[in-house]
Amino acid sequence: MNRREFLKLLGAAGLGGSALLGKFGCSLALVRPPDAVTGLSLCYVCGDVTADSALIWLRAQPGSRAVLHYGDDPSLGEYSSSELVSVNSEADATALISLDELRPATRYYYRAAVAGKMPGPIASFVTAPQSDDNAKVTFCFSGDTRDSYKPFTVMEAVQAQRPDFFLYLGDTIYADINGRARSLEDFWAKYQRNRDDVATQSCFCDTSVYAVWDDHEVVNNYGSNHFLAPIGRKAFLDYWPIRRRRDESDRVYRSFRWGQAAEIFILDSRQYRNPAKHTMLGPEQKEWLFEGIGRSSATFKFIATTVPMAGGGHDRWDGYPEERAQILSFIKDRKISGVVFLSADLHYAAITKIPKSGGLRDITAGPLAAPLNRITNGTARRFEYFLAENFNFAKITIDPKTDSHKALVEFVDQDKQVFHTATIRAAG
Repeated sequence: MNRREFLKLLGAAGLGGSALLGKFGCSLALVRPPDAVTGLSLCYVCGDVTADSALIWLRAQPGSRAVLHYGDDPSLGEYSSSELVSVNSEADATALISLDELRPATRYYYRAAVAGKMPGPIASFVTAPQSDDNAKVTFCFSGDTRDSYKPFTVMEAVQAQRPDFFLYLGDTIYADINGRARSLEDFWAKYQRNRDDVATQSCFCDTSVYAVWDDHEVVNNYGSNHFLAPIGRKAFLDYWPIRRRRDESDRVYRSFRWGQAAEIFILDSRQYRNPAKHTMLGPEQKEWLFEGIGRSSATFKFIATTVPMAGGGHDRWDGYPEERAQILSFIKDRKISGVVFLSADLHYAAITKIPKSGGLRDITAGPLAAPLNRITNGTARRFEYFLAENFNFAKITIDPKTDSHKALVEFVDQDKQVFHTATIRAAG
């Protein structure tokens, strides 16, 4: 069974299956059982890719075991095999399989095989270039997918860009809307409904994903001490391929290097918040950020914050002006070049010149599939560009053959049309 046949089968089946009744009487539909032929459901997600490793997420029949076949042959006529792993009943019958000792800057193909079943469809991802490789890098980013806006056809436009990776900046589900999740099973059902989208599955079969949460993975504008936060956090980690540290198993802030061109610093803007101490990041994460951007030799240092650096009220960086000023001052005082902030959350496309930053910019994209922002009108002086008229994502390209110190920013809509372009330069 090839990938197109597999995804067509999934799409034809509909949501089906049983329904999970939330504690407030809201129906959170569960997806169909795993495909009878392959024993798989919801296809795969490849994430946290480095120059020599990748982490593959899959969901399969409860009680089953699965292995990955992988290699650089698109047909997998010859392949290596990963370790055989058991799906985790305590993680909604999902599994994470690590592929290691890979070659940098190489497209790998892979498929899962559940014991006793036919192999699933073939998917692929590309590994990062080595840190000193002056290679071209292209990636897309956005956020905000509400299940009532399915199908997520904008993901077809993402796939059409053929990005090296996709950066998913939060609100990957809306746990608190269209049926409020209260139990772990409720949260799992929310992820199932979004991941059941055929366009999303097809896109994730062609590229890797770096995912991070924002507020709707738990509840709108939640604080770090919200009683649902531990449940929402577990469900998020159950449904995304994120490498977990033994000493900090709930940590999701992390960084990834893509050649000489770029290093991506993904911030957790939620679980360490403490308004009384005027911090969104917490001391450990802030120190990690300062150390990382201070030592990075990448031309561009992209800081993914999920919430914009300016605008949007107290739940965003406007509510933490002291810490924001510390970050901006650190960058200025250390004369760190090539810093660009990336954000989502406010449901518009924009390029913002961050006030009192010495010219630093925040690129905001989205939503992928959620209500458009009809409140903000884009007249504020900080906006170099603003539009809240379509589902969208941003595509960023750094091409050393053209200019290694130039990042091309393109905003793309659900119809695959580029509706705005801009150039951001690093010093040099």
